[in-house]
Amino acid sequence: MGASAHLTNRAVSVTPGSQATAEIRVRNTGTVVDQFTVSVLGDAQLWSAVQPSTLSLFPGAEETAQVVFSPPRTHEVPAGEMAFAVRVESKEDPTGSVVEEGVLDVAPFVDTFAELAPRTSRGSRAAAHDLAIDNRGNTRLNAQIVAADPDKALDFDVQPPSIVADPGTAVIAKVRVKPTKRFWRGAPKTHPFRVEVLQPEAPAVGVDGTMLQESMLPPWALRAALLVGALALGAVLFWVFMLKPAIESAVGYQVESVLIAGGATTNASGMIVLPGAPTPPGNGNGNGNGNGNGNGGSPTPTGGTATGDPTTPTSPPTAAPPTALPPPTAAPTPPALPRDGRLTPAASTVDVPDGSTLYVTDVVFSNPSDALAGEIQLGRSGSPLLVLQLENIRDYDFHFVTPIVIAGGQSLTLTCPTGCEGAAVYWSGYQR
Repeated sequence: MGASAHLTNRAVSVTPGSQATAEIRVRNTGTVVDQFTVSVLGDAQLWSAVQPSTLSLFPGAEETAQVVFSPPRTHEVPAGEMAFAVRVESKEDPTGSVVEEGVLDVAPFVDTFAELAPRTSRGSRAAAHDLAIDNRGNTRLNAQIVAADPDKALDFDVQPPSIVADPGTAVIAKVRVKPTKRFWRGAPKTHPFRVEVLQPEAPAVGVDGTMLQESMLPPWALRAALLVGALALGAVLFWVFMLKPAIESAVGYQVESVLIAGGATTNASGMIVLPGAPTPPGNGNGNGNGNGNGNGGSPTPTGGTATGDPTTPTSPPTAAPPTALPPPTAAPTPPALPRDGRLTPAASTVDVPDGSTLYVTDVVFSNPSDALAGEIQLGRSGSPLLVLQLENIRDYDFHFVTPIVIAGGQSLTLTCPTGCEGAAVYWSGYQR
């Protein structure tokens, strides 16, 4: 009992995306009526079919089945020879099943896809694009990449210039575009170009791109230059009309203060008279005694003789005019003397002398122990300014934009109503 089978064509050629057929003749070699199931074995099983797939034969009868191969057009079906087998299985005698083997020759096909990203680039000196190449065929791709523009206005640098891609893979190439000429100002210029993937035994695959060449100077350059010029002019005017007069006034005030400290005096008109400078002439009214020496008159020049004749004029002495500076506008501000210190329960007071003022700008409360608890107060002459609970802090600092003012005769005090042994307050500021 059993069956015999024979493939009429053991070598079958097929192109992905189309069909190819092989015939198998099945003969019932048993002595009873039997049913035979025909199936395909191997990698081609997924995209093959048998028509009909079952045959019912009398003893000694023979019938033919068609094996149809329909490989899809995809990279998953590699090109080249692929072994397959056709099994004829007997229902009545499974041990009498037979297998026939053959070879399927899958034809190669090329399916290349290219994409340029971005399609449009911008730049004044150069621009860059990415060329993605997908090998959707079933054979290895060996291709070259070339680029050109119709106006010959661009230079191209393709890296790499040639690529190799296995079926189902993709590669990336860099396409750098550089204009042959540059311009400083004006509207952008559009340069179209084309990149092609040259592959043997298949048409070239091309993709179009565009470079938008911009001017070397950006459109906002003129506005920026005008703004910088306006700022520079404003700075000059501020120096001439505000800053420079203020500096001159401050320098004059300092010079005047130095001169007054050195013994200079101020006359009735507010001018500074240096020590040793001659007194300006008086009103020339004599006392009427005829000797020509008036109480408020001018002294007799060196070498002259007082004749006592009231009609004889006397010449005033020749002397340099007194040096004059503008009067001070305000009394000088006393210098600020930095001060700082540490307040503890043992040294809990900082006294400010009369005529001075203490300005406290920074305060740090220090609690060195986790066991301390109670209230700690920083005050002005006993009046609380800051009140904290020791159990809530370790190191807690304050920085004042407007300082705490302790006037002359007042005190900066530390008070611990419930005890704060080990705690302290660090303070700093300045005194005028």
